[in-house]
Amino acid sequence: MRKINLPALICILCAVILVLSSCVGGRGDGVYYAENRTYAGFDLAEVLGITFENTLVDLTEPEKGASPMTPSVGETYPNEAAAPTEFSMRVYEKMDIFAKVGDSVPTDTLSDGTLVRLSMIENSTWAEVSSMEGKLLGYAKDGFVRAIDPDSAVYAEVPIAYGMAKTNDETYVPAYSHLVDIRKYLRVFESTNPADWQYINLSDYDVIVSMQLSTPETTIKQPFYNRNLCLVQYDLLPKIKEAIALLREDGYTMVIYDAYRPTSVQQRWFDVVRQHKWVADPSRGMGGVHDRGTALDISIVNQSGKLIEMPTPMHTFTEAASRLSQTMTETARQNMDYLKEVMVSCGFDIINSEWWHFQDVNTVYYLPTDHPIDDIPLVVTEAAKYDTD
Repeated sequence: MRKINLPALICILCAVILVLSSCVGGRGDGVYYAENRTYAGFDLAEVLGITFENTLVDLTEPEKGASPMTPSVGETYPNEAAAPTEFSMRVYEKMDIFAKVGDSVPTDTLSDGTLVRLSMIENSTWAEVSSMEGKLLGYAKDGFVRAIDPDSAVYAEVPIAYGMAKTNDETYVPAYSHLVDIRKYLRVFESTNPADWQYINLSDYDVIVSMQLSTPETTIKQPFYNRNLCLVQYDLLPKIKEAIALLREDGYTMVIYDAYRPTSVQQRWFDVVRQHKWVADPSRGMGGVHDRGTALDISIVNQSGKLIEMPTPMHTFTEAASRLSQTMTETARQNMDYLKEVMVSCGFDIINSEWWHFQDVNTVYYLPTDHPIDDIPLVVTEAAKYDTD
């Protein structure tokens, strides 16, 4: 075995740590952090050229006549023989819903992560699907083959990226992107149908996710993507959580209509709207901010799940949506200013042309990316415990 010079090793180790810290520092000096798992496979001994002598371990033979070890029986899942015939689950990937057992044309499709109740139909591969409130949604024959425990869920998994981001001054600064699925860190109610919001206990959730670009209710009258999936920069989580807490104190719940928007979607939308003040031109200045994962288009609902009055409906691209508009009611102005006060106090900036838009004050240090929403890999895992302290 090679003899290790301890003082020399310590010096080399310090040097390596300094190199790594250049990748995981703070934003202010132009360098950025990464999750610990980024360097999970890092082998210091290999980098330093140190080898270690193999140590052999003798395993004793089992005594004659001893019973072989048998694996313990794990948790049963809904698709296994011993599973219950009724259970709650979250949809994995998607679930086509049919009006009747045996139909071949679906009437609806549930997105990944949707929480439902399944009742298996005896001697059939079909199941009856209901909402958690007991409303019959229809029947399904797939989407539950890999059903998972309702305490688990599927989350989008996006790789961390590093690069240079353009500023409005046409200069470039070091930037990175660490997009996360907010469902992993917050209690999220997912529905693009506002009628659903009135039938839930809002105290059970932190935020409502209703990504408008996943619905036909867009300016192009068709979805830009199909998943009701909300991604933001990891660094925004404490600010969003703080805003959620302040809103809750006053009896309100945040509704997120748009967050991360891939650059290709940004470009497609700008090509239709052609108004930089409403949909940013990706080629102009620093481009958009939604494709950096640092912008939120939001409103708020009261304890009854009803939207409070604002100057216009979401994504109304007219002068009436401006914070400076003189056409809004006094109630709408007070509500708009209240939401602004909350969000600005939590570290967000505003733009005057859109009352619903809030972006992180440090947006320039995040990298624009183009992750197709419908193709982002999903990972089945437990929810993360996120602490803002």
